[in-house]
Amino acid sequence: MMYLLKNLQTNFAQPARKTAETIKNIISVLPDKYSRTPFFSSTSGLLDIFSRITRQTKKPSFNIAKTVISSKEYSVCEEIITSKPFGNLLHFKVQGMKKRRPKLMIIAPISGHFATLLRDTVKRMVAEHDVYITDWISASMVPLKFGVFGLDEYNSYIIDFLHKIGPGAHVMAVCQPVVQGLAVCAIMSAAGDPCTPSSIILMGGPIDPRKNPTMVNKFAESFSIKWFENNLIQTVPSGFPGVGRRVYPGFVQIMAFISMNPHKHFDAHTQYLIDCIESNQAGQQKHRDFYDEYLTTMDMDREFFIETVDKVFKRYDFAKGIMKYKGKLIDPKKITKTALLTVEGERDDISALGQTTAAHDLCPNVPKDHKKSFVQPGVGHYGVFSGSKWRSTIAPVVTEFIYKHDS
Repeated sequence: MMYLLKNLQTNFAQPARKTAETIKNIISVLPDKYSRTPFFSSTSGLLDIFSRITRQTKKPSFNIAKTVISSKEYSVCEEIITSKPFGNLLHFKVQGMKKRRPKLMIIAPISGHFATLLRDTVKRMVAEHDVYITDWISASMVPLKFGVFGLDEYNSYIIDFLHKIGPGAHVMAVCQPVVQGLAVCAIMSAAGDPCTPSSIILMGGPIDPRKNPTMVNKFAESFSIKWFENNLIQTVPSGFPGVGRRVYPGFVQIMAFISMNPHKHFDAHTQYLIDCIESNQAGQQKHRDFYDEYLTTMDMDREFFIETVDKVFKRYDFAKGIMKYKGKLIDPKKITKTALLTVEGERDDISALGQTTAAHDLCPNVPKDHKKSFVQPGVGHYGVFSGSKWRSTIAPVVTEFIYKHDS
């Protein structure tokens, strides 16, 4: 039903969207003395907002074509290293770079957005590291013949990807997959796997959601798993490769996030209108770039969503040391050689302070000189991995840690 309503909304809004775009174009060719008045500037901004929030979105591209290393510009080429039904391992190859650099695999979250939400993360890290990223595929695009994708399958994908990259890689897990990142490190450490990460960087995620519970945590606790199953899980309709698959639609996830902090989005759009009136082109572009990405969504397989809500946010299996992988207990105490860095944002309202640093207590056998905890003042959840503070302050901390523990 949700898919049907979403499609109806998109289709019915199309004529109005076309009209809005036409009027906006007319305003743009008016003489400056008219087009730059508060009335026409704000009207143009409102029409642009309407057009963007009602249009049909497609998976964005990373669009990282170049990077600068030691004052020299290099071309960057995206290449798929491994292709699997639910996700690919994507490599950002720096053309002409012969110097060995630390291999870094970034684990992107499956939380309603595509991996391109981490574009700023990748762009900053590719200048100093050999970067790979998990490029997840929307579950609605995966035919039923490929089975389900739950936490075990997620962990298996990460292990397979690390085997493809080879020994000595470093792992950065952003947001939701900090649990899977640390779990995989424990699984591989216990097995004596030569491809066990040299270091793992956990950024703003729910290792232990019991610490400083946020609205996201409280929402998960407020309803039963049956409620989530009955009210949020939908069947992919015809017209998609994954027809018949049970999923949690990405557009529902985004609506949930917006409903938890409506004032922030209202303020953001109000500021956008002010930027339109004041002809602040940089401010307008920053807003458009963020919301073009934010409102582009992907669907999650039912098993992954339900298991994450149940085991991570309701039962706290990983924090309690009772989470399993293929029937066997996952024991973070087995991690003895992998260096551990946790990064949190002071104002994170999705994974609050303490939820990520809890990893240090779960890994008592990691040497003290292999552990580091970093809290960035003044940033929220997205500021942990994107924006000016990420680029100028957090990324250098991560890079220094990786180089220190590179083998």
